[in-house]
Amino acid sequence: MATQEEVLALEVCECGNKSVAEAITIFQETSLPYKKAKKLVTECDKSCCRAALLRLFDMAYFGKFDYDEIERLIQLRHDKLGEILERMKTGR
Repeated sequence: MATQEEVLALEVCECGNKSVAEAITIFQETSLPYKKAKKLVTECDKSCCRAALLRLFDMAYFGKFDYDEIERLIQLRHDKLGEILERMKTGR
């Protein structure tokens, strides 16, 4: 388990190069709905980081953050991408 500071420093999406802390700030400072606020963070329309960002958006809305959950969702995304890349290398 990572510390709160380590989780806040994690990159939430490679497309926008934003950390969890930056995403929280963006979500807290906007009144836009999730779909439009997500574009401020990711600067794209991809869905690779959807689970983590949607939970983070909800947490920012309610003002309570579960850093273990955020870390878990980001790790799941990394694991899934790693698995896809490995399958592409082996041709399966």
